[in-house]
Amino acid sequence: MYKVVVVTGASSGIGLSHAIYLTSLGYTVLGTSRKAEKINLEALKEIYLRDHTKWKFLNKKKNQVKPVKSKIPKKIKTNLDTLLRKIKFYSMDVTDDISVKKAMSKIETDATKLNGRGIDVLINNAGLSYFHSAEFLSMEDWKNTFETNLFGMVRVVKAVLPKMRERRSGQIINTSTLGAFISIPFQAHYSASKVAIKTFTEGLRIELKEFNIKVSTILPSDINTNFNINMHGLSTDEGTTDKSNELKTMLENPPEPKSSPYYDAVKRTWKVIVQNLIVAPPPLTISKTVAKIIKAKKPKVNYKSGTFEQKFLTFLIRRVVTDEFVDWLLPKYFGM
Repeated sequence: MYKVVVVTGASSGIGLSHAIYLTSLGYTVLGTSRKAEKINLEALKEIYLRDHTKWKFLNKKKNQVKPVKSKIPKKIKTNLDTLLRKIKFYSMDVTDDISVKKAMSKIETDATKLNGRGIDVLINNAGLSYFHSAEFLSMEDWKNTFETNLFGMVRVVKAVLPKMRERRSGQIINTSTLGAFISIPFQAHYSASKVAIKTFTEGLRIELKEFNIKVSTILPSDINTNFNINMHGLSTDEGTTDKSNELKTMLENPPEPKSSPYYDAVKRTWKVIVQNLIVAPPPLTISKTVAKIIKAKKPKVNYKSGTFEQKFLTFLIRRVVTDEFVDWLLPKYFGM
């Protein structure tokens, strides 16, 4: 009997990709979303198709793109409707104690009915980010970043551990980012929360070893998802409500007030990051690594996944070059 896998934040981006890919491999996937009752399978299909489209720039300014081809394997594309119908969604807000306890209790009960054991694998994927200077990002947004990315993850882990400990089996995969190795300019809050996730996972792994619970971190590079579009208009600050996914508009309207002393640097960095994201690998790249982690008899603690360029860059900066070189390289890489 295949394992029951729980994926948080499964209604978009990387989480949706995990849910579909693991279902295609035969796993039973139970996904969570803040408003599962409003999920529309056709909308999910549209998101998945968009996220797995290869794009090509049409001009030297790189402000116009066109779709080139789908990067979805034929088997998944043919059976996409069926795969989506197999995924069961539950409403859960990772920032709310009661919501997490209620949802995870229901999920554990349903998982036990399915396999006689309970939740086999938990993939913590829910997260958010903003794009602002550290100085001008509101404290509310700073707190919301950690409340969602770190403390939300901790809530879900605490909810799933009692049963896993009791039966002395289970697996937890937490989502960090390569930005945990290299702090991303104007996303210092995001990188900081993801560093905390990486460190939390390493400690949790040691604590749970005697209970035969496997714990790992997945660290993606840039990935082309709607997460990147949503980041543009997510902030609670005034003047950052434009959620357009039209490339030219996004490039010309970075999510930092023009009155900010950081505006020019933000605009240049925003341009580099947005253009990189559009031609970045699809979420399926990360989902394949997650499947590899689940299948591993002795999974490692950290798994880098995504572009070779960014994986090599993190290795270079953290293992080889001096701080002085990094101080020169990173601003250059991000267009500052």
